[in-house]
Amino acid sequence: MLAVATAFINGVFSNSVLYAINWGLFCYFFLEAMTKIKVFSWRGYLRSNSNKFDFGILVVSLLLLLSPTFETPGVVYLRMFRAITLLRVVRLIPNTEHVLRGLAKAMIASRAIIILLAIMLVFFSMLGFSLFSNYLPEFFGNPLTAMNTIFQIFTIENWGAAPEAAKLLDNENIYYAINFFVITVLILGGFIALSLANAVFVDEMVSDNNDDLRQEIMALREENREIKELLIRLSKDNHNG
Repeated sequence: MLAVATAFINGVFSNSVLYAINWGLFCYFFLEAMTKIKVFSWRGYLRSNSNKFDFGILVVSLLLLLSPTFETPGVVYLRMFRAITLLRVVRLIPNTEHVLRGLAKAMIASRAIIILLAIMLVFFSMLGFSLFSNYLPEFFGNPLTAMNTIFQIFTIENWGAAPEAAKLLDNENIYYAINFFVITVLILGGFIALSLANAVFVDEMVSDNNDDLRQEIMALREENREIKELLIRLSKDNHNG
């Protein structure tokens, strides 16, 4: 993936253009950081975790931009990491801190589902490797290959490849066994577990909005209660008068 990404970037932009883009982004965000530091002071600026994150990216970006470009095999791919400045663009998204905070809460809330998915992935991978490695080595030949196959089934990506390959074996027992195995993995992992994970993740992401609405409703109820009490007192005063 690293080599592909590097080849893509080098194919779209020349080194000089990419270098200039990185310097432009760095200067823009550097000026923004200096403005915030001038307004809030160093202590006030570093009080925010997002500012710490931004400043850390600026420092790393500067080091990478100032480092010499090596052309030796293996080290040449470090040039791609000069694009780390682009991570700073995330701060331009509206309500970035709110989104990142919701993302962190969603990850914490989904940890049980993530652990369950990991256990299911390992279990079905080992089971598929034990049962079908001799029949479909391209899908279950070793534990890592089996894990990749199970992960594809979980994500409902090309899940029918293994049954189609089993059809060419001219062995009905193996064909039906692999179909049963794939369907079981697809239902338990692809439909139930992933759907549950998505539900928990999305619910936690929007929970902040629900909390705000809940607070507004509670505030309205309190105002209504005070208005009722005021009306009751006015009614009693009028009656006594």
